[in-house]
Amino acid sequence: MNPPPKIKVLIVNRAQYGYHVDPYKYSVYLKKDFNITHLSWDYGLPRIHQEGIEIKYISRNGNSLQRYVRFLTAVHKEIRNHPYDLIFMVYFVGCSIIRWLNTSRTFIVDIRTATVDDSPLQNRLKDILLVNECKGFEHISIVSENLARKIGLKDAHILPLGGECFSTENSKKDGLYLLYVGTLENRNMMTFIKGFHQFYLGSLGENINRPLHLTIVGNGPGDELKEIMAYIQKNNLQQVISTEGYVQNDLLQPYFEKSNIGVSYVPITHYFQNQPPTKTYEYLLSGLSVLATATHENAKVINEKNGVLIQDKTADVVSGLQLLVQRMEKYQPEKIRKQMSGHLWEKIAQENLRPYLMGLAQPREKNLSRSNRGHFVKM
Repeated sequence: MNPPPKIKVLIVNRAQYGYHVDPYKYSVYLKKDFNITHLSWDYGLPRIHQEGIEIKYISRNGNSLQRYVRFLTAVHKEIRNHPYDLIFMVYFVGCSIIRWLNTSRTFIVDIRTATVDDSPLQNRLKDILLVNECKGFEHISIVSENLARKIGLKDAHILPLGGECFSTENSKKDGLYLLYVGTLENRNMMTFIKGFHQFYLGSLGENINRPLHLTIVGNGPGDELKEIMAYIQKNNLQQVISTEGYVQNDLLQPYFEKSNIGVSYVPITHYFQNQPPTKTYEYLLSGLSVLATATHENAKVINEKNGVLIQDKTADVVSGLQLLVQRMEKYQPEKIRKQMSGHLWEKIAQENLRPYLMGLAQPREKNLSRSNRGHFVKM
């Protein structure tokens, strides 16, 4: 007897395939269970290929209005011309238009982040728009319960953040090897770097006899990396701070293996408080101790057994590093890794998203009850 055909899933995402970790990992770990197509912008970045995934691109030629119309048109045509069972749409402004043009299809709108602009007014207005657009979708998934409550979503499936284990190394290193992985956009990393610089100068005066190095892996859309590199050059810090630029997620392993401290530094603002940082999970899953700013989400997973929580000021970076020095011998990579094993991307994809999608793909009258489809937040 032939097996039933795979459920056809279309993932719609503005980010080019492979450059937004969450939907990329969903496709990697669900490709054996579903027939997956990924549709996104073509930003001209090096293309990432994944066997078993059909990857389609939309041109970004023209001005912003032309690009926007082209994106909506291309997504609409893709849905109309192919018999997808499910459309998994990573939220973007205007996604509800696609929903209303294809009312007979089953959509999930997925929210990975609230708005993180510098302007509180813009944040609030964009979050209001997001919530109102989501009202047009029967099925909503979101990264955390706190974020759902913050933006006022009353009913959503919790699809949590995950990470990969990039290192299984358990031996203690003889120095402090810090690693920052992630975007530099709106992260105020210069504050952290100045604190690291002060700690470095203090360690020289105090004759702390151990190697010290900070590796920064990431970039931003503005001049963030240039500013950091200029500061390094001006203060002759080339021996203790290195910048690597953007590195694709699947190529991060060497950086994790040579590090023993992960840096999860985001400003403590209202829009980052409830936003789980991917980097925190990746550091912990790789057995690194973590120096993290004390946002609500970081405070859920960082404790004295796996790291140090700090405020987002230069002096706090210095004191946090000093506390890490005192605790380094107590941290046990194997135990840190084990405590976070439930947050591996493979587990989240297979144990959370897979049954959720399977349930939604059944005929409407046979849909699973919500109690069997995963963790929902209700308000």
